[in-house]
Order: sequence, then structure tokens, then C-alpha cells
Amino acid sequence: MLFGSLARSDSAEGSDTDLLMITLDQETRHVSVGHLSLFLYPWSRLEADARAGDLFVCHLVREAKSLIDPDGYLPKLQKAFAFKRSYRDDIERATDFAWFLVKFGDELNASLLLKRALWCIRTILIARSAERQMPVFAPERLAELTGSAAARELLGQRRRAHSQDTVRSALHQFLQSEPTPHRPLQILARNEFVERFTASDNRVALQTLQQEEESRTGYVG
Repeated sequence: MLFGSLARSDSAEGSDTDLLMITLDQETRHVSVGHLSLFLYPWSRLEADARAGDLFVCHLVREAKSLIDPDGYLPKLQKAFAFKRSYRDDIERATDFAWFLVKFGDELNASLLLKRALWCIRTILIARSAERQMPVFAPERLAELTGSAAARELLGQRRRAHSQDTVRSALHQFLQSEPTPHRPLQILARNEFVERFTASDNRVALQTLQQEEESRTGYVG
């Protein structure tokens, strides 16, 4: 299945090609090579996530296009999908990670920091639109949903290089302007953030920290 900007026909130079493949394996994997982003999922996981109202599957059922689907998995996925009553957990995980990036984002290279900051902003806005059962995924339309001028600019200029300070400042302004969960996250130490990520199964945050640690140690996988 093709999804993302190419499926929406709003791609531009530098856009990723987002593909999902259903596999016989029981584990999910994500492979990124250049501008190709390939997601490999077992059908059982996709179906379960659809019934649970998962945001990633919501993206698929709303925007994906079948390239090769002789067994009709996409219509089955669309039929199985049901919105959650609340996407608070998704918002909280993205908010936790966003505050970490504001405080400790200088640990990441500028490109990775921008990608993860955009993930935080988009996840929060997508989750809110999903709570209204009117999910929005296109960055340009998401920019219309926030009162943060800095976040709108970041979404609109997402393919440009930005300094770490610019990204962290924009993310900070976004968090202050949005009705995100009110907790004193600004005062947490780094290890306390990591503990929160582990307790909430914040996979994006944990994988990002692992990725950065491996790059520092010269890991070759």
C-alpha cells in the first residue's frame, strides 16, 4: 500500500515514498533508505490496531492506495477500523517527547531533531482531529489547526534545514500555545524522561534515543 504525500498527490521534491507491506512475520519493522520509508506489518497486528483505533492505521484506512492487494486487505482494514473515544495517551506520549526535545534536543543532529519535532507536533494535531472523527494528516492542513505561528512555519518549511535552536524554540512555542497535558515536564531530568518513555511504551522516543546512541558509538547494523 502507498500512503502519505504521494498517495494524497501533494508530494514535492524531497518527499518520502511511504509504503506498507503485509508480511508473514510476526514482528513489525521499519526500513528507511534514502527517501524510501518501508513499513512491514503482520496482518494480525494491523487488524488488531484497526479495531483499537490506532492513529497509524487510521492514516492507512483514510489515505492509503493499494498497489498490489489480491486478497483485499485494505477494504478489510477499513471495515475493521473504529475510532477510540479518546486519544489522550497519544497526545501525552508526543507531549512528553516534545518537552524532552525542548530540553535535550541538542543531543540529536539537526536533521533528526527536526524530524522528531515534526512528529510530535503532527501527532498531537492528528490525535485531536481523530477525537472529532475528522482526521487530518496533510501537514498544510494540520498547520491550519494550530494557533502556534512557529509550528505553522515549521510544518510549512519542513523540507528546509533548520538550526537546533530554531526547532527547539518553535517546539517550545507550540507546547505553550496548545492545550497539551499540564504537568511540570520542564523540570524533569534526562533520566526521568527516559523512565517516563519506558513506562508509557513511548516507542518513537526510545527508538530515537537508541538510534542516536548507536550513531555516537559508530554502530553498524
